[in-house]
Amino acid sequence: MNAILETAPADVLSGNADWSKKLPFTSTLRFRLILSVAVVHAVLMGLFIWDAVSEQSDSLRAELQNRGHALTSLMAVATTNALLAEDLASLAEVTARIRNQPDVKYGEVVDAEGNVLASTDSRRIGRRVRDRIASSEAMPLPAGDHVLDLREDIKVAGRTVGSVFLGLSTDNLDHALAATRNEGLLFILIALVAGSVAAWALSFAATRNLHAMILAVRRITGGDMDVRVSATGKDEVSLLARAFNTMVESLQRTSEQVRSEHEKRTEAERLACVGELSASIAHEIRNPLSAIINSVKLLARGDIAEDDRSQLTGIVNGEAERLQRILNDFLTFSRVPESKVQSADLCQLVTETVALLNNDSSLPQTVTMRARLCCQQCLGRFDPDQIRQVLMNLVMNAVQAMSGSGEVVIEVAATQHDLIVRVIDSGSGIPDELIDKVTRPFVTGRNNGTGLGLSIVQRILMQHGSKLQIVSHRGVGTEVSFILSGA
Repeated sequence: MNAILETAPADVLSGNADWSKKLPFTSTLRFRLILSVAVVHAVLMGLFIWDAVSEQSDSLRAELQNRGHALTSLMAVATTNALLAEDLASLAEVTARIRNQPDVKYGEVVDAEGNVLASTDSRRIGRRVRDRIASSEAMPLPAGDHVLDLREDIKVAGRTVGSVFLGLSTDNLDHALAATRNEGLLFILIALVAGSVAAWALSFAATRNLHAMILAVRRITGGDMDVRVSATGKDEVSLLARAFNTMVESLQRTSEQVRSEHEKRTEAERLACVGELSASIAHEIRNPLSAIINSVKLLARGDIAEDDRSQLTGIVNGEAERLQRILNDFLTFSRVPESKVQSADLCQLVTETVALLNNDSSLPQTVTMRARLCCQQCLGRFDPDQIRQVLMNLVMNAVQAMSGSGEVVIEVAATQHDLIVRVIDSGSGIPDELIDKVTRPFVTGRNNGTGLGLSIVQRILMQHGSKLQIVSHRGVGTEVSFILSGA
């Protein structure tokens, strides 16, 4: 597991790449490895230590119980003759020796009638036994009981002549067991810490290579195809790193090929566009330029009548104005300014535009202009000057499509988020073969048009995130619409 990232910029190493959010630590593979290994380690160590503590506890209890039985047997043997001879001094000597034994809580010798003949507690001598145990207790003792009570009867010739009672305190045993349990818990805690450290080391070794590849992928998404990860090991992650490098190399070759093909295609499209544009401009200026050249040649002759001279001069002036108009439209098309989008009232803009067109003396008086608005105020996000130009161009196209008379309606409708503008005329309509082409530069169905008006409109609308939609029926009219964002 020796795959490491060769180089990485500061923004990638800091984890600030925008392509993905940083995972919470509890969701990472490293955390899961640490948790699983640490828990398994702690559980196994806990079971082992618990078994060892239980075994030691049973051993200590058995040892105490065996020692108690040995002492009671010793007391029974040592007191048999003294009990038969009623030698109280010998009995007292035996109980005195028993009192000096470790953990002895009490020791007593009782005759067959239940009278205490000797006891480690001198105040009980001569009393009658009423509350002593009927038989020896077994370990472990009930909760709260800290004295192991033992009894052994003294028999002679099959007849019980007395009994010995012994009580051993379990305090030392309890302290030893508590210390053993505490040591076990400490060992479990140490095992948990050691397991966590070992799990972290294991997870770091297992995931650092994956982390290196994540950083490499982030760099690739940023456009850096030169990134590689080194993979010198022989484990699975190193194999994955080598496969990753092979994939990146393939992606780099493919990216370079795609870039080269894109550049070639872009250049070809640019040259084709330049050629088409040049051909269109040449076609548009050829006729007026030919008329001007021919008229100038005729004017250069000295035998031209005055009326013919005036007519030729008018042709020269008219065609020159036509050339000037073509040039102005072309410059407008090629230099559409950046849209300055702002919040504005589209209904007010349409009302002002209709009023301006109705007062335009250059438009036929037989053409009616009117607005059809969805409401008094309709706020949207657009460039007022450019949208006014769009409306003017669309209306001028509609007027030119009508043969002398008709009606042009500018309609505004509103949806939940958008504003829809429609320019509807009652003209002759657009031929079916031209509907998909009329927004291209220099495409027009009129003899005196430049074919740039709708192209300019389309470019302006593209800057507003919209485009023209055209529906036309021959002999009925045309509806041109576009959508603007609401405020």
